Amino acid sequence: MLKHPFLKKSIAAIFLAIVILLASACKKDRIETLTYAVFPYLPDTNYYQELIESRWGELEPNIKLVRAKWDCYFDGNPEEIDIVMYDAIMRDTLLSSGWINPINKGDIQNKEDIASFALEGFTIGDNLYGIPIFLCGNFLIYDRNSKALSDAEHITDLSDKSEILVVNSEDSMNRPQYVIEAIADTLGDVNPSSEFNVDEIMNLLDHLSIDGHKNDDNEGVAMAYDAGIGDGYIGYSESIRLLKNRFDQTRIKSISFSDKENIPRLYSDAVAITSKVKGERYEKCLKLMNIMAESEILTSLSIKNNLPQCLLLARKSPYKALRTKFPIYEELEKLACNERNHVILTP
Repeated sequence: MLKHPFLKKSIAAIFLAIVILLASACKKDRIETLTYAVFPYLPDTNYYQELIESRWGELEPNIKLVRAKWDCYFDGNPEEIDIVMYDAIMRDTLLSSGWINPINKGDIQNKEDIASFALEGFTIGDNLYGIPIFLCGNFLIYDRNSKALSDAEHITDLSDKSEILVVNSEDSMNRPQYVIEAIADTLGDVNPSSEFNVDEIMNLLDHLSIDGHKNDDNEGVAMAYDAGIGDGYIGYSESIRLLKNRFDQTRIKSISFSDKENIPRLYSDAVAITSKVKGERYEKCLKLMNIMAESEILTSLSIKNNLPQCLLLARKSPYKALRTKFPIYEELEKLACNERNHVILTP
């Protein structure tokens, strides 16, 4: 038993100092916020974030979510962001830069509900670099009363149908996509090099484009079609949400961009953890990622103000609820769940 009062006081002081240091360390390591960015090209990023934050608040009320902006195509290292969403076409670029953390496939809730081809697009070896959430592609969106477009399986089937499509084929963003689509279908190669002569196909697309709309933006093309111009257009599925006059009679399908067999190729966007995230923060990020990919969240996101948003989802289960309310989701489900689909990667 200690008898010296000075020694007792010294030990007590040391013990108190240790307690204070430990308490300080715990406070320093406590996770108070998570910063996340969603894909900036979604039709309504704010609505998606509201759904995410509402669900997160139910599960983690003591950790605040902070919105960030990040564009995988143009922005640099997302070092100040915990979670980002990126297009698979940028996968190799982001990984070679060391910006994305791998996750285990077992960390994904209801993994079997996600299209297998989408998971494969973010897998290298045994590592998975994100949870696929959205899909996108260049589809034929058309009036069901147009026999030419209903029957068409190849762009070349329309070679004698001048001015039947509203196509944004001169746009600096769209034209390279159409070129690669044409090369892929011509060569039967999922992710081919762009070094191939496709002038004949592109001349046909230009020929089919209705004069005065070649230089419209994507929404302008959809709105031109909705105004009664042409029998259809080439566009993303979410553009259908803009239609009012022709929505009920509009259909959507995949079509070959050459006279050869169509290779269904889709862009895919996944949510991922950035490379700086470690430890407990990493575990919290996994939780947030699964919320962002949650079936209920994606189902809610797909209908706003009782109107379909026509997003193409990588998760299969939302379509069951959505198609009972809006038949267009039956067609979107066929596009998203086609077993022949491939994710578009870096050419």
